[in-house]
Amino acid sequence: MVVKPQTTDADAETILSQRHCGSRILVVDDAPMNREIVQILLEDVGLVVETAEDGAEAIVLARKTAYVAIFMDMEMPNVNGVEATKQIREIPGYSHTPIIAMTGNAFSADKARCLEAGMSDFVTKPFDPDGLFSALLRGLDLHRV
Repeated sequence: MVVKPQTTDADAETILSQRHCGSRILVVDDAPMNREIVQILLEDVGLVVETAEDGAEAIVLARKTAYVAIFMDMEMPNVNGVEATKQIREIPGYSHTPIIAMTGNAFSADKARCLEAGMSDFVTKPFDPDGLFSALLRGLDLHRV
Protein backbone atom coordinates (compact mmCIF):
# COMPACT_ATOMS: atom_id res chain seq x y z
CA MET A 1 0.00 0.00 0.00
CA VAL A 2 1.32 3.43 -0.97
CA VAL A 3 0.80 6.18 1.58
CA LYS A 4 0.31 9.66 0.12
CA PRO A 5 2.18 12.37 1.98
CA GLN A 6 -0.05 14.85 3.81
CA THR A 7 -0.49 18.19 2.07
CA THR A 8 0.43 21.10 4.31
CA ASP A 9 -1.19 24.53 4.15
CA ALA A 10 2.07 25.86 2.70
CA ASP A 11 1.91 23.32 -0.17
CA ALA A 12 -1.67 24.24 -1.08
CA GLU A 13 -0.69 27.38 -3.00
CA THR A 14 1.67 25.42 -5.28
CA ILE A 15 -0.78 22.57 -5.79
CA LEU A 16 -3.63 24.98 -6.63
CA SER A 17 -1.44 26.61 -9.24
CA GLN A 18 -0.48 23.26 -10.76
CA ARG A 19 -3.89 21.54 -10.74
CA HIS A 20 -6.41 24.34 -11.06
CA CYS A 21 -4.77 27.16 -13.04
CA GLY A 22 -7.44 28.92 -15.14
CA SER A 23 -10.36 27.71 -13.01
CA ARG A 24 -13.17 30.22 -12.36
CA ILE A 25 -13.78 31.31 -8.76
CA LEU A 26 -16.45 33.68 -7.41
CA VAL A 27 -15.62 35.85 -4.38
CA VAL A 28 -18.64 37.37 -2.61
CA ASP A 29 -18.12 40.02 0.07
CA ASP A 30 -19.68 43.42 0.75
CA ALA A 31 -16.30 44.86 1.83
CA PRO A 32 -14.30 46.02 -1.21
CA MET A 33 -10.97 45.49 0.58
CA ASN A 34 -11.81 41.86 1.42
CA ARG A 35 -12.85 41.16 -2.18
CA GLU A 36 -9.65 42.71 -3.47
CA ILE A 37 -7.37 40.80 -1.08
CA VAL A 38 -8.91 37.43 -1.91
CA GLN A 39 -8.98 38.24 -5.63
CA ILE A 40 -5.27 39.15 -5.65
CA LEU A 41 -4.32 36.02 -3.69
CA LEU A 42 -6.28 33.74 -6.01
CA GLU A 43 -5.19 35.43 -9.23
CA ASP A 44 -1.56 35.10 -8.10
CA VAL A 45 -1.92 31.29 -8.32
CA GLY A 46 -3.47 31.47 -11.78
CA LEU A 47 -7.18 31.34 -10.96
CA VAL A 48 -9.76 33.44 -12.81
CA VAL A 49 -11.68 35.48 -10.24
CA GLU A 50 -14.98 37.33 -10.47
CA THR A 51 -16.49 39.22 -7.56
CA ALA A 52 -19.91 40.11 -6.21
CA GLU A 53 -20.88 42.68 -3.58
CA ASP A 54 -23.71 40.67 -2.00
CA GLY A 55 -25.59 37.41 -2.14
CA ALA A 56 -28.18 38.71 -4.62
CA GLU A 57 -25.45 39.53 -7.14
CA ALA A 58 -23.77 36.17 -6.46
CA ILE A 59 -26.98 34.29 -7.31
CA VAL A 60 -27.31 36.18 -10.61
CA LEU A 61 -23.67 35.48 -11.52
CA ALA A 62 -23.94 31.80 -10.58
CA ARG A 63 -26.91 31.42 -12.93
CA LYS A 64 -24.82 32.82 -15.82
CA THR A 65 -21.37 31.34 -15.14
CA ALA A 66 -20.06 27.96 -14.00
CA TYR A 67 -17.69 28.51 -11.08
CA VAL A 68 -15.58 25.67 -9.68
CA ALA A 69 -15.76 27.26 -6.20
CA ILE A 70 -17.29 30.21 -4.38
CA PHE A 71 -15.97 32.16 -1.38
CA MET A 72 -19.05 33.54 0.43
CA ASP A 73 -19.16 36.17 3.18
CA MET A 74 -21.78 35.36 5.80
CA GLU A 75 -23.01 38.83 6.71
CA MET A 76 -23.99 41.06 3.77
CA PRO A 77 -26.83 43.44 2.91
CA ASN A 78 -29.70 42.41 0.60
CA VAL A 79 -29.13 38.63 0.63
CA ASN A 80 -26.72 37.26 3.24
CA GLY A 81 -24.28 34.43 2.57
CA VAL A 82 -26.35 31.73 4.24
CA GLU A 83 -29.44 32.49 2.14
CA ALA A 84 -27.40 32.97 -1.03
CA THR A 85 -25.78 29.57 -0.51
CA LYS A 86 -29.16 27.88 -0.14
CA GLN A 87 -30.36 29.48 -3.39
CA ILE A 88 -27.14 28.72 -5.29
CA ARG A 89 -27.35 25.07 -4.22
CA GLU A 90 -30.68 24.89 -6.10
CA ILE A 91 -29.09 26.05 -9.39
CA PRO A 92 -28.32 23.08 -11.68
CA GLY A 93 -24.63 22.18 -11.47
CA TYR A 94 -24.06 23.74 -8.03
CA SER A 95 -25.18 20.96 -5.71
CA HIS A 96 -21.58 19.91 -4.97
CA THR A 97 -19.60 23.05 -5.87
CA PRO A 98 -17.37 24.08 -2.95
CA ILE A 99 -18.85 27.12 -1.23
CA ILE A 100 -16.46 28.35 1.43
CA ALA A 101 -17.75 30.66 4.15
CA MET A 102 -15.72 33.78 4.95
CA THR A 103 -16.47 35.48 8.23
CA GLY A 104 -15.03 37.42 11.12
CA ASN A 105 -17.12 35.23 13.46
CA ALA A 106 -15.16 32.16 14.47
CA PHE A 107 -17.80 30.77 16.82
CA SER A 108 -18.83 27.15 16.45
CA ALA A 109 -22.50 28.19 16.12
CA ASP A 110 -21.61 30.32 13.08
CA LYS A 111 -19.67 27.47 11.53
CA ALA A 112 -22.57 25.08 12.14
CA ARG A 113 -25.00 27.57 10.55
CA CYS A 114 -22.79 27.78 7.45
CA LEU A 115 -22.49 24.02 7.12
CA GLU A 116 -26.24 23.55 7.62
CA ALA A 117 -26.87 26.02 4.78
CA GLY A 118 -24.74 23.91 2.44
CA MET A 119 -21.36 25.57 2.72
CA SER A 120 -18.49 23.12 2.47
CA ASP A 121 -15.78 24.85 4.52
CA PHE A 122 -15.08 27.90 6.66
CA VAL A 123 -12.27 30.51 6.77
CA THR A 124 -12.03 33.42 9.17
CA LYS A 125 -11.10 37.04 8.60
CA PRO A 126 -8.52 38.45 8.64
CA PHE A 127 -7.41 36.02 5.97
CA ASP A 128 -4.46 33.72 6.38
CA PRO A 129 -3.37 33.07 2.76
CA ASP A 130 -2.22 29.50 3.51
CA GLY A 131 -5.52 28.70 5.20
CA LEU A 132 -7.48 30.23 2.32
CA PHE A 133 -5.53 28.18 -0.26
CA SER A 134 -5.85 25.04 1.83
CA ALA A 135 -9.64 25.39 2.20
CA LEU A 136 -10.00 25.92 -1.54
CA LEU A 137 -7.78 22.96 -2.38
CA ARG A 138 -9.73 20.68 0.00
CA GLY A 139 -12.99 21.71 -1.64
CA LEU A 140 -11.72 21.33 -5.20
CA ASP A 141 -10.10 17.97 -4.52
CA LEU A 142 -13.26 16.61 -2.88
CA HIS A 143 -15.34 17.89 -5.78
CA ARG A 144 -13.07 16.09 -8.30
CA VAL A 145 -13.61 12.66 -6.69
